[in-house]
This record gives sequence, structure tokens and C-alpha cells, in this order.
Amino acid sequence: MSLDREEVIKIAKLANLRLTDEEIDKYSGDLNAILGYVEQLQELDTTGVEPMIGAINHNKELREDKAVDSGLQAKMLANAPDSEGTAIKVPQMS
Repeated sequence: MSLDREEVIKIAKLANLRLTDEEIDKYSGDLNAILGYVEQLQELDTTGVEPMIGAINHNKELREDKAVDSGLQAKMLANAPDSEGTAIKVPQMS
């Protein structure tokens, strides 16, 4: 597949881009090169190849999700001008 100049202009318009004549020529070549690579990839036999979710191995063992007391609440309350129980008291808005 190859894109001509008019198709590049149409794509630019859909993307809300204003391109100069030089940019249209440059991007036309760039897009055609990308499409050429995609055509090469389509020729590969991928029978039996598992689909990839991403480049990172997602089969890692995860730690147990449990709540821990980090002590931040006590530090926050100690820095507050006024508090009551576990809440920070603020002036009432009228």
C-alpha cells in the first residue's frame, strides 16, 4: 500500500494539521516507509506465537495487599493547627 500526496493531505486535515508543501512531501515518504514495514510484518508466519500484552513480564509474583500503619496520620495531625480525634478542624465557612 502506498499513500499519494492527496491522501496525506486528507490525513492531515482529519488530524487538524496544517502542513506546508515540504512537510507533505516529507510525511508522505515517512508514512509510506512505515506502511512498507507493516507489509513486511504481515508476511511473517505467527502461527503458535502467543499474543504479547507488553514488553514487561506480567507473570511476576505479587505481594499480599494489606493495610499497614505508616504513621503519616499521626504526623499530619501533629502539624495541624487544630484537630479532633482523627480529623483536622478548620474554620467554618459562612
